[in-house]
Amino acid sequence: MDAVQARRLGYQSAGEVAEMLGVTLRTIRYYEEQGLVAPTRTDKGTRYYSDFAVQRLEVCVRLAAVGIPIKTLRQLAMIRPGSESGEESSHRLAEVFAQLRGELRQSLANLRYLLSDLEKTERLVRTCWECPLRPNRIDCPDCPCELQLDSAFILHLTWDGDRPEPEEPHLAKRARLSAEGSRQT
Repeated sequence: MDAVQARRLGYQSAGEVAEMLGVTLRTIRYYEEQGLVAPTRTDKGTRYYSDFAVQRLEVCVRLAAVGIPIKTLRQLAMIRPGSESGEESSHRLAEVFAQLRGELRQSLANLRYLLSDLEKTERLVRTCWECPLRPNRIDCPDCPCELQLDSAFILHLTWDGDRPEPEEPHLAKRARLSAEGSRQT
């Protein structure tokens, strides 16, 4: 087959597929190396992908984007060809699908937690929009972000890494609650 025939049959080049899926050519080749997709090659060796191959690549890209390992993708791709019967294949696929469903639910719960925390962190950081002080505990000892640092998980990444630990950690929360109470009155 040559490029003209491939085009006439509706096949797409590797570059077109990579662009459409938002990945690099290297990613497309990697999935090919892993046996997840087999492009059609022209007489000159140019890779072209059928609609089915593109859909298969899209499944790989989407699952990989949510953290599903390549090992699981290969496992899914090999179950039907490696099974002796539809019964065996369907049972093995259902097992992997159940595992995937559990992993995706866990990822979804984690994403929901992070989204909620991000919204809380953003609201907290916005309280400093009008603050003229340098953003550190010396220049702004009553910084709302500093005082509520432990209530916003993501804020820990953006805050002072050299934050001193209290000598009695169990008193830190009590001091924070006290500070919050005195600000509210």
